[in-house]
Amino acid sequence: MSGVKPLIGITANWQSVDEISGRVSLNDGYARSVFRAGGVAVLIPPGADAWALVEHLDGLLIPGGDDIDPKYYDEALHPKAHLVNAARFEEEWALLEAFEARRKPILGICYGCQLLNVWRGGSLYQHLPDLPTVSLAHQRSSEDAPFPRHFVEISPNSKLYQIEGQARFEIVSAHHQAIKELGKRLVITAYSPDGVIEAIEDPEHPFFIGVQWHPERDPDAPATRRLFEAFVEACKMRSHSE
Repeated sequence: MSGVKPLIGITANWQSVDEISGRVSLNDGYARSVFRAGGVAVLIPPGADAWALVEHLDGLLIPGGDDIDPKYYDEALHPKAHLVNAARFEEEWALLEAFEARRKPILGICYGCQLLNVWRGGSLYQHLPDLPTVSLAHQRSSEDAPFPRHFVEISPNSKLYQIEGQARFEIVSAHHQAIKELGKRLVITAYSPDGVIEAIEDPEHPFFIGVQWHPERDPDAPATRRLFEAFVEACKMRSHSE
C-alpha cells in the first residue's frame, strides 16, 4: 500500500451553457502541481455528494475563483465584486463541512484562502485598491498584462515556515480581495510588504492552510514545489491512517 498515491479533490468552476447543461472548467496548473507532487487530482463539479466524496478522497484543494458573496460576512456587495458561481460555492461549503468533520487536509489558494477564512467566520476587504495602505499591484492591470510579483514574509512560528524553510520569497499575485477579520482558530502566517494578509492556517488542524498567492502559476519555484509536496504528503499520511 505504500506506493498508493493519495486522491485529492479539486473543486471546479461552472458556467451555464443552456437550460439543461453547463460547462465545468479548471486551470490545469492546479492538477499538474498535484501530479508533480505525487498525488492524483480528482475534479469535483458542483452537485457532487460531499459526504460520499470525503469517504474516498484524501485531501481537498480549493483553487482560485471569483468573489464570495459578502452576505456571508454581513456586508453589502461592492460594485467591483464579481461573484463566484453559486453552485460552485455551495459545493465547496458542503465539502468544507465534510472535510473539517473528518479532519482531512485542506489547501486553499487565492479565492480558496479567502473561502477558508469566511468559512471560519472571518470577513474580506472587497476591493484592495480602495485601501490607502495598499501600495503594491496585487492583480494585473489587464488580461494582456503579466501577473504582478512581489515578496511575502512568512512567520517563523508557523507550519508554512516549516514547509518552506525560509522567511521570505517571491510569489505571483492575482487578486483584488483579501482577508480583513480573521476567522476562528486561524492564525496569520504571511504578509505582503504593504500589509496585505498572504497566508493563514489552523495550527491545531493536521493541514488547514490558505495562501493568497498563486503557486500553480509559478510551477518551477522551490516554494511551489515544497507547498504541494507537503500537502500531498499530508494527504498520503491521512490515507494510510485509515
